Amino acid sequence: MDFLLSAEFPGRDELKSQLEVAQAVGICECGCGTVDFAVNDSVARAVCREPIPVEAYGPAIEVLLFVRDGILSSLEIVDYEDKRPLPYPQPTDLKLWARPSRKS
Repeated sequence: MDFLLSAEFPGRDELKSQLEVAQAVGICECGCGTVDFAVNDSVARAVCREPIPVEAYGPAIEVLLFVRDGILSSLEIVDYEDKRPLPYPQPTDLKLWARPSRKS
């Protein structure tokens, strides 16, 4: 998560604050490593223009950070080789990409 939130994008600082109080409330049963989060509603909401403001990718894998209504929602891991259980990828194996800000 720290790796994904090292990218600059709108709403990043609020998501970092949310991460401090987020709880993992679900893990995908298929073994891919996807995690669902619950965050207290009293936190500042992120102003993200996209539901996936940042992602990372590597050989046959993508890591996507989902935000719903300004709240950290889930970390999805997509493995195109269907390895199970999937070990969490290391940041050194991934390239980071954040959606560019839209001009007003």
